[in-house]
Amino acid sequence: MPVSLIFTIRPLAAAEKPASLGRAAHAAILRLIGDSDPALATRLHDEDGPKPLTVSNVIGLEARQHMARVYPDRLYRLRVTLLTPALEAIAAAWRPAALAPLDLDGLLWRIEQITDNPGDDPWAWRAAYEELATALLARHATPARWTFEFATPVTFRQRGLNQPLPLPALTFGSLLERWNAFAPIALPDETRRFAEECIAVSRFDLRSRSDPTKGGAPQIGAIGRVTYAAVNRDRYWLACIDALAHFALFSGIGAGVARGYGQARLLDDDYTGARPNTTGQPDGLSA
Repeated sequence: MPVSLIFTIRPLAAAEKPASLGRAAHAAILRLIGDSDPALATRLHDEDGPKPLTVSNVIGLEARQHMARVYPDRLYRLRVTLLTPALEAIAAAWRPAALAPLDLDGLLWRIEQITDNPGDDPWAWRAAYEELATALLARHATPARWTFEFATPVTFRQRGLNQPLPLPALTFGSLLERWNAFAPIALPDETRRFAEECIAVSRFDLRSRSDPTKGGAPQIGAIGRVTYAAVNRDRYWLACIDALAHFALFSGIGAGVARGYGQARLLDDDYTGARPNTTGQPDGLSA
């Protein structure tokens, strides 16, 4: 069952830290997983291919020239998504009071709360893969338009280059790859072709953003909103696309999702099922 957890965290001291703590946060969550299953944590770190784990940057940082000042009288957030039963089982035992502080780039942060309740945070949620694929089994009309919010930079690797524009084939191709890596019900590879040939961008409000990579080189991505519209109304293929659109909240889209790139969600104005209200602004998730 995919799950999106929101950690409420507090630094134990005032400090100035890099505004990009995504790698440090990812390493801290791997250590937390390793406390329960060291072998799994090692595989998550070492294996190539899609990862069943995403970890955001610290949310709520106020950056100035790539640095941010943090204070112990303020609360911050961290978003963690898990895509496999093994990770979900480990997370089910996490109790904030029993967990050691997270070490993020040499600064300790106490975990105050962990929630998957969208009533606490619109980016929290959990759902079975079968729930996400409801449109494949239901008889009601399937949406033919989907609006995504990209709260952190989305970018794709193509022929050794970064492509920061979330074109339909790239967006849904990325989701398809991660869905088929972890979901118990595979979707056909032809879904990518349908996205390329039969889905268009109908409107967008995007801006570019540059974040430093591990080596210090800038990585360009896009943040904002994109609406995709199908020009072919074949119900089966629309249902496949719809399942992937709902999966985006957990999966992330594009390159670098394990360390917080490509965090996205489907907005409710294009959703016809029973989904928590997530039409508000990302509340600092893109920070």
